[in-house]
Order: sequence, then structure tokens, then C-alpha cells
Amino acid sequence: MSIKRTRFVEDAKLDPGRYYRHPSDIIRDRRLTNKERLDIVIAWERDTLASIASEDAAIGTEDKLGQLERLRTELEQNFDGDRAPK
Repeated sequence: MSIKRTRFVEDAKLDPGRYYRHPSDIIRDRRLTNKERLDIVIAWERDTLASIASEDAAIGTEDKLGQLERLRTELEQNFDGDRAPK
């Protein structure tokens, strides 16, 4: 993996909303392996939960959390290396 790609994945884990408008956009990003997709979804889910807990949540945050939870479950169920989820 190139250093540039590694940097992108690390940055996406730190601030997924900066790179992806919707959680489903992560699945469509062909640059990522399923492991990287899962890591980014988990990071976004954790950030969203923290936002809800601190009451700094924007409108639609709970809906986004639901999308992230479904996406994480799908990725975990279909995970087998680099194959994209169905």
C-alpha cells in the first residue's frame, strides 16, 4: 500500500465525514479493502455515538447512526478479506 493511500485511510478514520457524505459512500469507494471500510465505519460510528452522548448532535445524527450500524453489521457478516459486500 502506498504511503499516500495509507495516509488517506488514516485521515478517513479520524474524520470520515470529511471524505464521505453518506455512510454508504464508503462501500462504493473502490480504493478501500473491506477491512479498511470496516475500520472507517467503526470510527464514524464511535464519533457519532460520542456526539449523541455529548448532546452536540446535529439533526439526522441518530438516522446516520442507524445507517452506520447496518453497514457495520453487513461488513462484519460479509467480511472475507477484500471482497466487497453484496
